[in-house]
Amino acid sequence: MSIAAYLQTELVALSNEARRKYPEIKEAAERVIALLRHPGQGPSNLAAVLSQNQDVLKPFLLACDTKNVKLVTISIGCLRELISHRAMPEGSIEVVLKTLNDIMSHGVEIQLKILQTILPLLTNYNVHAESLAEALLLCFRLQDSRVVFVNNTAAATLRQLVIYIFEKVGDEDIAKQKSASEPQEQTKGETQDQADYTQDNEEQLGPCALDAYLLFQDLCLLTNSEQARFLNLGSISRTFGLELIESVLTNHFHLFKQHKEFASLLRERVCPLIIKNFSDKHDFPQTMRLMRVVYILIKQFHEILAIECEIFLSMLIKLLEPEGNSQWQRVLAMEIFRGICGDNSLMRRIYRAYDQQGTSTDIFGDMIIAIGRLSTEKPLLIGAGTFVQDNSEITKPSHVNERDGSENTVGSLSVSTSTMRIQCVDQLDKAEPPHIPETYLYYLSLICISSIADGLASYIFPIVSLSLHDQQRQAQEQKEGSEGPESAPRSTLSVFPNTNTLDLSKTKEADDIALVTTMAESAWPGLLAAFSYFLGSNLDEELFHNVMRAYQNFTSVCGVLQLTIPRDAFLTSLCKNCLPVPHGGAPGGNSTAQDMSVPNITDKNMYCLRILLNVAQYLGGTLFDSWYLILETMQQAEHLLGIKLQRGGASGQKKLTGNFGGTQPTTKSQSTSQNSSTRPNNGTIDYAGLASGSSHQEADVLALLASFKQLFDLSTHLDLSSFRSFTRALCKLGAAGSGLPFQDGRGSTTTPFVKSLRHINKSDDKSFAIEKLRYVCLLNVDRVAASDAGATVWDIAIGYLIDTANHPTPSVRIRMQACDAIADIILAAMAHAEQNSMARQEETQMRVMNNLRELIQNHKNSLVEIQRMGLETLNKLLQTSGQSLSFGWGLIFEMIQGSIGTATNKAHSELLPEATMTTSPNESGSQLIPAGALKPAGLVRIAFPCLQLICTDFLSLLNATNLQLCIDTLAAFGYQTEDLNISLTSVGLLWNISDFIQQSLRDLSSSPRTTADASGGEGDPEKAGEIMLLFPDPDLSHKTLSGLWMLLLFKISTLCSDVRPEVRNGAIQTLLRTIHINAASLDMTAWRQCMWKILLPLLDDVKTASCRKVEEVPEPISTGAFVMRNDSPSKQWDETHVLLYNGLAEVFQHFLLQLIRLDDYLDAWIFLMEHLETAALHSSPDVAIASLKGIQSMMKPPVGKDEPFSTGSGVLSAEESEARLARLWETSWFIWERIGSAIVGRDPVIGVRREDYKSYGRAATTNFTQETLTEYVNVMHHLYPIIAGKFQLKDLQAFLDVIQLVLVYDHSPVYRPDIDYLSPLQLSIHDALIMLNLSTIQGGPAAVLDQLTNQFLLAFGSPARFDISLNPSHPTTLKSTYIALCKATVTRIVFLLDKFQQEKGIYADGVYAKVLKSFGIAMRLRYKCPPSFKHVDDIPLWKTATTAFLESIKCGISTIEAFEKDISDAKFLEIWQELVVVCRGTMAPSLPIPIADMPLKSQALDETFDLVFLHSMKNKVFSRMGYHRVPAEILAELVQILDLAANLYVLSTPSFATSPVTLPMPAHPTTGSNFSPTSENSQPKSAELKNISSLSTSTLNDDSQLDIIQGLGIVLHSTRNTMVPVGRERFAFACLDILFDLSADVSPNLKDRLVPNRCNGAKETLDRTRINDSSNGSATVVHGQLLTHSEQHLRARTAFAITPVLVERCKGLLNAYSADQALLGKCPFPRLRHQEISLVLQRLNDLRLVPGALTSGNRRSQDPDAILEQDIKHSLFQGPTAHLFLLYEPLTDAMFCHDPEVLLLLKACLKTAGRSIGLPLK
Repeated sequence: MSIAAYLQTELVALSNEARRKYPEIKEAAERVIALLRHPGQGPSNLAAVLSQNQDVLKPFLLACDTKNVKLVTISIGCLRELISHRAMPEGSIEVVLKTLNDIMSHGVEIQLKILQTILPLLTNYNVHAESLAEALLLCFRLQDSRVVFVNNTAAATLRQLVIYIFEKVGDEDIAKQKSASEPQEQTKGETQDQADYTQDNEEQLGPCALDAYLLFQDLCLLTNSEQARFLNLGSISRTFGLELIESVLTNHFHLFKQHKEFASLLRERVCPLIIKNFSDKHDFPQTMRLMRVVYILIKQFHEILAIECEIFLSMLIKLLEPEGNSQWQRVLAMEIFRGICGDNSLMRRIYRAYDQQGTSTDIFGDMIIAIGRLSTEKPLLIGAGTFVQDNSEITKPSHVNERDGSENTVGSLSVSTSTMRIQCVDQLDKAEPPHIPETYLYYLSLICISSIADGLASYIFPIVSLSLHDQQRQAQEQKEGSEGPESAPRSTLSVFPNTNTLDLSKTKEADDIALVTTMAESAWPGLLAAFSYFLGSNLDEELFHNVMRAYQNFTSVCGVLQLTIPRDAFLTSLCKNCLPVPHGGAPGGNSTAQDMSVPNITDKNMYCLRILLNVAQYLGGTLFDSWYLILETMQQAEHLLGIKLQRGGASGQKKLTGNFGGTQPTTKSQSTSQNSSTRPNNGTIDYAGLASGSSHQEADVLALLASFKQLFDLSTHLDLSSFRSFTRALCKLGAAGSGLPFQDGRGSTTTPFVKSLRHINKSDDKSFAIEKLRYVCLLNVDRVAASDAGATVWDIAIGYLIDTANHPTPSVRIRMQACDAIADIILAAMAHAEQNSMARQEETQMRVMNNLRELIQNHKNSLVEIQRMGLETLNKLLQTSGQSLSFGWGLIFEMIQGSIGTATNKAHSELLPEATMTTSPNESGSQLIPAGALKPAGLVRIAFPCLQLICTDFLSLLNATNLQLCIDTLAAFGYQTEDLNISLTSVGLLWNISDFIQQSLRDLSSSPRTTADASGGEGDPEKAGEIMLLFPDPDLSHKTLSGLWMLLLFKISTLCSDVRPEVRNGAIQTLLRTIHINAASLDMTAWRQCMWKILLPLLDDVKTASCRKVEEVPEPISTGAFVMRNDSPSKQWDETHVLLYNGLAEVFQHFLLQLIRLDDYLDAWIFLMEHLETAALHSSPDVAIASLKGIQSMMKPPVGKDEPFSTGSGVLSAEESEARLARLWETSWFIWERIGSAIVGRDPVIGVRREDYKSYGRAATTNFTQETLTEYVNVMHHLYPIIAGKFQLKDLQAFLDVIQLVLVYDHSPVYRPDIDYLSPLQLSIHDALIMLNLSTIQGGPAAVLDQLTNQFLLAFGSPARFDISLNPSHPTTLKSTYIALCKATVTRIVFLLDKFQQEKGIYADGVYAKVLKSFGIAMRLRYKCPPSFKHVDDIPLWKTATTAFLESIKCGISTIEAFEKDISDAKFLEIWQELVVVCRGTMAPSLPIPIADMPLKSQALDETFDLVFLHSMKNKVFSRMGYHRVPAEILAELVQILDLAANLYVLSTPSFATSPVTLPMPAHPTTGSNFSPTSENSQPKSAELKNISSLSTSTLNDDSQLDIIQGLGIVLHSTRNTMVPVGRERFAFACLDILFDLSADVSPNLKDRLVPNRCNGAKETLDRTRINDSSNGSATVVHGQLLTHSEQHLRARTAFAITPVLVERCKGLLNAYSADQALLGKCPFPRLRHQEISLVLQRLNDLRLVPGALTSGNRRSQDPDAILEQDIKHSLFQGPTAHLFLLYEPLTDAMFCHDPEVLLLLKACLKTAGRSIGLPLK
């Protein structure tokens, strides 16, 4: 809301309120309203308009005069609004003040509004002198109000007004300064009226300053209970006056320094006031406010009030004394000192003003002494002396007696319990002293002491840092100007400041620095005592950290200011506080109990350690000899920290696997770091990562250990002199810990400052000093290795380490640690030297090699471990700097050889390696063995890597002599038995040397100068077989290299018969691989040496070595090497033989072309083949298999054999090469057949029996495994393609005989399952037979078919072979079943018969008959055949045989007839006899068909398969059985078989006596087939099938139980015969159909007769099974086709044999039907009887016989009538319907049946007979 709107609203309210009683107020208000509505100017200038009009205040002043509260309230609000907007006239101030004074008594609300109005009045208008005094007086009066709210508001208003008055003084001074430069007229104002109040010096003050001066003077007077001069006020509250004085001095102290008038007030008014009040005993509020004023005076005005401030400070110090001073007074004094000590600038000014003068009081020193004395007043309150206890185990101090400790509590000093939320000096609202904690006073003393130290540091550190920056910048500029930009200076900005050369006296703060130095020298005794006291007290964490921070700061200040004595004193105290106070005694030993007895390092100790590290990092460059103190503390602390981790749990032990000093530096050479990091327990530890995954306590310990490491990392920033001192301190520390005397020109070793903690450096612990010395030297390797700058450091460090390693006093572990350190430093120095110039590099290398030699060759007091470490160092040296070494290779080899024995035994061990193979116990751990032993234990493992490195990287640096030494050394390492892996690796390294030699030979061969030398060196046959052992000529010529390579092969070959399987196996592989790779480049001389000096002797050497007794062979050493699958010596030697045989065979096969170039090539071939033969027959299965596989690999023709080759005597032509190869293959064939004959136990047919196998006493194998036999047969797979062109019938027969005997070999221990799949042996034999090229071998197909037939019959030899369920609990008795082979053989037989069907020998030799017979065996067995599968579903064997049988006769019968003259009658008869046997076994109605075990679907499928088989037999066999060479007995037997197969049921007794055929009872009766009439689904049929399925053989064979069949409805009452249906109903109908078909005449003079449709299911069956098909190559067709004369004769002969049998069958059926019809009456016949009679009548009606088929051979009668009768009969029986006349009587008898269908068929038959004789029938 704007001022106009506000005033209008208030004026309207005022007018309305006063319109009746005060009209003048109403009129004045309306005038002002009108003015507000029409001000005459814009609204923005309304305040200016109002300030010019005197009538604006009139309504408000009139309203205030009425004393009406409501009117006064409205008026005072409007006045405040006008004053706030400066809209009140300037001259109305006094009127307004008078009005406000008048209405002051109108209530609290009016008084508050008055206070709200006075403040903007004085701030918006220039109020001075009396007006100002009147306004202030008004506020003072209101401040005396009893209403608290008004009192407080008035006091606040007064504070604001006083502050504002003094602020205007500052503004006035600024204005004067601005106007001083411009001439202005001196104006005179109202100051003349103020002359009565001013003094002489007041004339210079301005109006505002004068007001402030007078006001402050009155405040001092009133506070001191004197009469005021400016204010018309009698008195004020002393506390309020002190508060106003304090606020003025605090906020405007600069005015008192600028105006001497104000300063005189301090001296004349304030100081006397304070002194007076201090002398009096006052209450807390007044004393507290006095203290605040005193603090302001000391802080801001001690320069102008020097004497007074000295008095004040002395008074404060006096107050600290306990006598005569209350606690709150002392606390107030300490709080003032807290502020003083916290202001470092104030402290320096106080020291300069008093202590430095020498004439006044030592305020600074007295203050420190007083504070220190106060701190130690009551030690029990703060738990002094309990620092040594852990936080969780606080107990009473040892000096506290029982009476003092009756409360069983220990005091403490903590922020939570020892502080006040608001300090006493700030509690202005308190009238009484507040509750003060008892320990608050000591808390303040701690803060003061800490503030003094922190203040000195906060001033010195920035100056020092800036000076160091300037110094470094200048040094860097000088260095860049002299050396250029290449050399970068070492940074020293953040750590290790180099204050030695820092001249602080030249800085602009030199005086202050000197002052601070004097202050530190003066204060350090008191500070040290106080700090020590507080560190021994029970402080909480925050206070402890404050003390330690101050401790650190003051120590650093002393160090920077080069105050050595104070610095060392503080360091000594700090180091003692870093470690726990030890217990009474230190137990000996090295057990866990000792670790538990060691005092536990507390968190306070750990924090002290951090402070110590900080101090060391900051003062590192100035410590010099004081480093020893710090390092010793770190050593002992590290041990205690490790114990703390162990006590913390197993996790700490796992996390800290080694001390941090073992970490590798990362700021230097990476190669050095990588080599050094391979040493155990020296891996880098990531403390930050460990701390993140650890507990809080463990994380703190790990972080502290990381800080330890950081300190040593920062050693790179030390200058040379400081670094030398640091290194010397480490050496001293190490010598003191190990008891080694150390003299460095500055005195002997130093005694530890904490003697009672000496026990923590146990004799078997690693040396802290050595580890850190190593680490520091690696970090500073550039300075250590440099000859000019680092020679002294090198001598100190390396000299100490070598002395430690060779001195007997230190423990073994420390000596070994010294060796590790030497190794790392040497390697780092060598790596660094490579970056320098050649001269400096050589100098460094010489120094390094001298130190290494001194370490290794000093045997007087050395240990084996020292030698080991020396060798390790040599190895690392070779790794890092081997390429730069140009001398000492002989010495290096000598050092390496010394690790496995003396050189005198070397030659003997090379030639007779077995004599030196002695076992030694495996080295586990370090053993203290003297260094002078012949073969120090464990040195082999250390020395060998050196040799390994030489062989892989530095062979090019060796000459011939060195190469020979290298080969000899490698062989010696191969012979040693201490470490198996080394022996294996030695063999591999020999291969590396071989590659190097061969590459060197190739390089020499490519040089024209050496080509002639190389070609001319082969012509010395006398020395061709010798191997050179020594090479005096160091030059690497072609001859020397060749000799070295052959020597290398010889060395490898001597290792091939080593007793350790891994060594000999590796040697064999290496030897063979080496020859295999380089054989192509060998000349004939080298080949002859390799063959007869290296390779072939290996066979006898290995065999001889393997025949040793097992007990003579040492057990393998457990070295962690590869473990063979079987550790028995025999198995291990078997694997060796396997490798040897396979490798030699591979070499022979790959380089066969080179082999045949030798004159004695055949001898070498036979030598190897006979060894393989012996191995196959007289070795274990594994070796036998390997030997046979070796033979297989050799049976491969070489590539490029047609090329001519040069031999020693000339050129080997292609023909000669072919002939030589042929002799090799022929020899191989003879040996193969001989091996097979030996396996199966017969004499060889092709080759000659071998008598001497050179088996070295090993008996021949009697139980060959199936795998061995398989590999033997596989040899032929590789050999036959090579010799196939010369393979004759005798070879084939020998081959077939061998593989047949191998196939049935039954002495193998284990047989593979062969039901679903072929066993490997069977598959190999089967593939071998397939592989044969039978077209080139006369009689070969017959021989192979005979072999295959024999294999087929193997599956049916014995039931035990295929009955897999006979004895499942004894699987070892299981033999081969040959089932899978049977199935595979069937396919092969059919294929060969089809391919070689025109081969006469197959039929003439009886092979074809044998094939049919073999198939017939399976067909007859049918369901009794072996199961054709076990896991994989397959066709039954009888079906497979049946299918193969049909395929065999498809062309076989016609082929036999075509070879009529070439096949004898006996073989022809044999074939047809086998056909009869097959038919009898497959077509009989009594086939073993198990009803209960077979589902109906399977029975139907099998019957369908039988119908197909029957149809094929009809076309291929039955249609050809009338052939003229087929005997009548065979024909009659086939007819009988068909007649029997046509039976639809079987009777228990013969149904008709006249039948010439005897129907046997079935052995296994079955149900009827699926073929049934349309009514078969009726309910009686289901019952019938159910009853039939329940019958058994025993019930049907027993006449006493025949009435069971009555339930079927087929009982013949006339004859008591029981009818049982056969199992294959459709098959029987088909056989019956075949009888009719074979009896019918198909000659061309007969017309086809259509057979009418039948009304039953028999016709459908015949339609499905009768297939219009003809024989292959025959002209005969079933219906109406022309036949040749021979075919007609064949059909007639068949019909003559079948027709009489068929007619008799029909006659018997008709008679039985007639007889049963009479008994049954109108009851229907069974379905089967009905179908049978219907089919027979239908076929009889359709049948047309061959003429003469039924003609009898009776003699003709002489009687004419008889002759006529006989002629009539003859003509009737000679005709096509003769059967109807023979059956006329049964037909007519059956006419009485009740079946209309049968009756119609009977009538049709009779009519057909009538028509045949010419009867006119319809």
